[in-house]
Amino acid sequence: MPDLIQDLADVIPSDLRKQVQEELLNGWRLQEVEAKKQAKQLAAFGHANAASSIEGIGQLVARIPPAAFHYWGTRLGYECWEDKEFMQDFLKHNPEVAVHNRVKRTMVGGAKGIFDANGFIVK
Repeated sequence: MPDLIQDLADVIPSDLRKQVQEELLNGWRLQEVEAKKQAKQLAAFGHANAASSIEGIGQLVARIPPAAFHYWGTRLGYECWEDKEFMQDFLKHNPEVAVHNRVKRTMVGGAKGIFDANGFIVK
């Protein structure tokens, strides 16, 4: 592998090597920064919009950016997303993707009776 890298480096003109090196470094960093930016945008959306549970599917726990989903799916196998320990660890290291704003069920006329327009209990 080092020979292949050296062969590629030898092909690049010496006056462009520094620019190519910077581009390679910035390109990798750009993907990381973009993924974090997406996660923060999803978190802001999640905090502003309540998430509800869907019967038969369950409750929304996190909004995973596509880049992170495919990175870990390719690296560990996509079944990693079904592993509770993996998800706990992922959320611990990426708290911005966790969904905390959930729909709370409102009960009207609970155990004490039904309220009228003025807020009084009607029996």
